[in-house]
Amino acid sequence: MRYGTDSEYPFDTDNRAWRRLSSVTSEHFDAITWTRDPDGRPVLLTLTDMPTGDVVTLAVLDSLEIRDPYTLLAVHTGGELDAYSPTSGATAAGAHAATLALDSTTLAATRPAPLHDPTATALPAACWVDLPTDLAAALHPALYDARTCALVLLDRTGGRFAAVGPFPAHAAADAWQPDDGPGRTADRLIVPLHPVTHQEAQP
Repeated sequence: MRYGTDSEYPFDTDNRAWRRLSSVTSEHFDAITWTRDPDGRPVLLTLTDMPTGDVVTLAVLDSLEIRDPYTLLAVHTGGELDAYSPTSGATAAGAHAATLALDSTTLAATRPAPLHDPTATALPAACWVDLPTDLAAALHPALYDARTCALVLLDRTGGRFAAVGPFPAHAAADAWQPDDGPGRTADRLIVPLHPVTHQEAQP
């Protein structure tokens, strides 16, 4: 949770990077989280390497969360589809298209889309993004060359798609199923999900 509007301590303990750090460090170090009274906010993290006794203490200063995750789907001249995310909102996703255009000689089109959280199986109507039917008919996944992936549910007949992710591996994306609705009958394209830098992720 974010601790109110305290600008002197802009830290959210639900931050996923913090939670992952806590999980990983506890597996490899003797970890002590120092908190302050009376609200219990973490302020320091002390890590001890048990075999050597070496200790390092890290200060917990602030956090940044992407509250409205979007992805930028990129279509290449051969119909290959890949994705770039997460970004904070549609504006930041759309702005990343210019960077892709400079770096790629095969880029044909881009489309920002909400990136649906895979922990929720209900797929809202707002997740669906229109796409020309002739373009939808030609799409197929790009070569899988990223550490993570996204699942694109593609309604070729209706000319629309929805993006779900991120997933840590192809198998996890393949196993995900939406609740009853158009997502059940859509084609399933598992596409590489390339990271976006922190600076580019913000609007």
